[in-house]
Amino acid sequence: MTILLKAGGMLTDYLKPDVDAYTRRVEAAEGQTVRQILESIGVPPGHVAMVFVEYRLVSLSYVPKDGEVVTLRPPVQGG
Repeated sequence: MTILLKAGGMLTDYLKPDVDAYTRRVEAAEGQTVRQILESIGVPPGHVAMVFVEYRLVSLSYVPKDGEVVTLRPPVQGG
């Protein structure tokens, strides 16, 4: 199945976008969780503070469906 991962901030360094500056198309096995998908492409799950699907907050244990857009947010930084 194909999903789109979107990320911003420091996560784009790990994500290696290929669709646009913030998005990567990923082929994933049916039943894989967001955590498993991230690990398989080299994104440390510990660097992801929030995961959204269709503007809904979900956990790293969420199993995306074919064609879904999964948005990753890093922890808030700054001073």
